[in-house]
This record gives sequence, C-alpha cells and structure tokens, in this order.
Amino acid sequence: MAMPTSVARAELLDTPSRPGHCAGHTRKEPGIGIAPRADHRRNVLAYIGDYLFFGAGMSFASQTTVLPSLVRALTYSAPLVGLVSTLATGGWLIPQLFAANHIAGRPRLKSAVLAPAIVGRVLFLLLPPALLLLAPGRPGAALAVFFVIHFVFWALDGVASVSWLDLMGRLLTAQERARMFSAGMAASSALGIGVGIVVTVVLASPRLSFPSNYALLLALSSLFFSLSAVAFWFVREQPLQTGQRPLPWPSYFRRLFGVIRGDHDFRRVVAAQLVLGTCQLAMPFYVLFGVDRLGFAQSSIGTFLSFQVVGSLCAGLGLGRLAERRGSRSVMRLWSVLATLMPVAALAFPLVAGAVPPATLPFLYAVVFLVVGAQGSANMTGFISWVLEYAPASERPMYIGFANALSGTSLVMPIIGGLVVSAAGYPALFAVAAAAALAGLVLTLRVMEPRHRTAAALPERPPSP
Repeated sequence: MAMPTSVARAELLDTPSRPGHCAGHTRKEPGIGIAPRADHRRNVLAYIGDYLFFGAGMSFASQTTVLPSLVRALTYSAPLVGLVSTLATGGWLIPQLFAANHIAGRPRLKSAVLAPAIVGRVLFLLLPPALLLLAPGRPGAALAVFFVIHFVFWALDGVASVSWLDLMGRLLTAQERARMFSAGMAASSALGIGVGIVVTVVLASPRLSFPSNYALLLALSSLFFSLSAVAFWFVREQPLQTGQRPLPWPSYFRRLFGVIRGDHDFRRVVAAQLVLGTCQLAMPFYVLFGVDRLGFAQSSIGTFLSFQVVGSLCAGLGLGRLAERRGSRSVMRLWSVLATLMPVAALAFPLVAGAVPPATLPFLYAVVFLVVGAQGSANMTGFISWVLEYAPASERPMYIGFANALSGTSLVMPIIGGLVVSAAGYPALFAVAAAAALAGLVLTLRVMEPRHRTAAALPERPPSP
C-alpha cells in the first residue's frame, strides 16, 4: 500500500521531520513524528497486525450476520435486532468528540490507545459465560447483558480510536496509510474466509446447540480482539510536541464550531457521509431476510460471512490501490455505488430465484454479502482517509472526533429499519436504503480531493479562543 505526487492539506501545516535511513541525512515527511527507520517498519507491521486481528474478531462477532442472528434467537423483536448496529455505531462514534479534546497536546498517544482498548476487551471476555448462564432460562437477562457489554466495548474502542488515528497520522504519510489500509484489510479478509468456514461448522454442528454455539463464536472473537491489542503494543512512538493543549469545554466547542463554519469542503464531505449512513438502516436485516423470508438454514450464515469476507478482501486490495493512485474521493464515490447495489440486489433476488437450481440459491443470495463486505471496506480508505489527509496536523484530533461523532447520527438507522420492516416489510426497507445511497452518490460529486489542494487555496483557520 509507486506513490503519486500529491500536496495534501496535512502536508502543508505542522510538518515535523524525521531522520532518513542514511547517516546525517534528514527528510521531511508530512505528519510524521521523529522515529528511526527500523521503528517505522515495526510500526507499520504493528498497525497491520492490529487491523488483522481486530478484523478477525469482528468476523466472529459480525454485526451483519452473527450478532443479528444471536439476538433473533433471544427475541423476535425487529427493532431490538436493529439495536445491535445502533449501540455499536453510537458507542464507537459519539465519545470521539470528547476524546479529541482530552488528548490534545499529548506528546505520546500509545497509552491513550491501549488503556481503553484493554478494558473493553476484558469486558468482552465476560460475554460467553454470561450467555451460557443466562440464555437457557432467562433470555431477557442475557439480552440485557449482551447489549450493555456490546455498547461499552464499542464506546471504549471509540475513545481509543481518536488516538489510534492521530498516531497513524503522525507516523505514516497519506500514501503509506493507503497501503497499510489495503494490506490490513486484505490480510484480515483472507483470515476472515477461514472464520466464515468456522462459523458455518459451529452453527451447523449437532453437538453445539444454542447457546453453546454462539458462546464459542464470541469466545473466539474475544481471543482475536485481545491479539489486536497485543499487536498494537509493539508500536514505538517518539514524543511529538504539538504546542496544543486541552481547552476548557466551552472554549473547545466554540473553537470546534468556528472551524466547521469556516470550512466548506469539510462540511460537504460530512454531509455526504451522513446521507450514506442512512443506508445502515438495512444492514442488520439482509441476513434475517435470507433466513426468515427466503428459508435458508442457520448454517447458511457462515456462507454469507465467507462471501462478505471475500468482498472485503477484493475491496481491500482494490480500494487501497485506488486511494493511492486517485485519492480518497474516488473511493467515496465507489462506496456510494456499492451501497446502492446492496439493497437493489436483495430486492431483485426473489425475482430471479425461480430460474436457478435450489441448491445454488444460498450462494446466489450470498452475492449480496459480497457487496456488503466490499462497501464495508470503503469507509476507512474513503471517508476516514479523506479526513486524515485534509485536516491540519495540529487540529487532526478535532477533525477526526467531530467527523466521526457527527456520523453517529446514523446510529438510530438500524432501529428505524426494524420499525420499517415491522410496518411495511423488507421491500420497503431495501427501497429506502437504495434511495439514500443514490443521494449519497450525488453528494460525493461535490467533494474535493485533498491532494489537489494547493497552499494558496487553504481557507483561513479561525483564531484559537
């Protein structure tokens, strides 16, 4: 993850240098802290390892396949199924707005990543035994415990993610980030193919009845989440003095909204992200549509997951290359196209199902999850990469925190999706999701590409309070 010549916004402001690999030689690289070359290679591998293992953990506890089916086994409420994605999205996004001010000016960020990450992983380890103890006789209590731990895990990971992304901005250039994202997603997806096979075997095994089957999957997810924290522990950082400091909260929010009012390009990309987030209302329901309405067996979930991972693998390789050569804006536009194709494919499936042999139907429907996996890889190489490349280095945490927190408005979408399913059925849900994705595509046509921005075109930054 050949590097095209680019002038990124983050490369024009606050750009420290680090030693080159030749003695006595220094070279400036945008947004990178001072670190030996050997540490640079080590850091890239540590980030890829973190990405790899975390992605495998997410596959075992997939919010589009495994977890919705687990909740459906505990309740028949469609809005509660939608709550799986809502809690994860809200927990991950909203705390970032406050974490951005908390870490401002820190010369080191590694501990700000590891501390909340470790606490969250310890809590997640409690899920498998809680499910085994409560699900057989007290499904309501099991559901409550699951939702609480699920939310807290993602909230803590959201707190850690601002430092994780800001530290990445310090350590890696825009092109290096694109290659890292590509390598991480590809490796994670390759491992996820095996995860999909394991999920299929576990859910189809007559020796593993409910809730033992799902408890095993959550235990495996916990293992890989823990390995991701271990991988990140190998990151080496050098202290970087930014001259920033945490602001009093009233001053912080005045500063934040001053930046937003004066930055039209940033507002445009956030608006596009918000509209694309509306597509989340259908995300947990593709698997339920397949199982409940199309009659596929529970074991088909593993097949769907494998196709989703293959889609993520192909997108990880392709989108990383696209981001490196053409920029993050092109990825966002392709993301919009893929998000439109998902619900359209689900809507079209019943129309073509009668024309193919029944044995091939699960694999044909799994094409929907191929697209789910492909578009799911686009957020990091598209929207988040755009923010990392566009934001001034000294204000990167604020930009990251605001952009991600505002995207949290999409957290209610899966619940709304559940209400739409209950009131109007799956076709209405998929039609709304397709319309939202198409609107997002139109909005991305007005988004600028950060690497095409020149220093003279940069807007004036609002004065600090």
